[in-house]
Amino acid sequence: MDWEKTSINLTMTNDKYAKGKMVRNFNNIVANPTKEQIDLLVEGLIMLSDGDAFLKAEIIKHDEMITQ
Repeated sequence: MDWEKTSINLTMTNDKYAKGKMVRNFNNIVANPTKEQIDLLVEGLIMLSDGDAFLKAEIIKHDEMITQ
């Protein structure tokens, strides 16, 4: 299987969101994001937000499988 792309879903909480949560999706990130890279991304989003707090991250790897 060949790596195609990696995506990350970040769940943020804020009283302003419906049901108190919002999932932000980022596509085409680096193949193997480190905890430090994810922490930096979350930190930037929190600084730019209006009171968001980080809840969880979900990393999704998309691999391509070609059958001959």
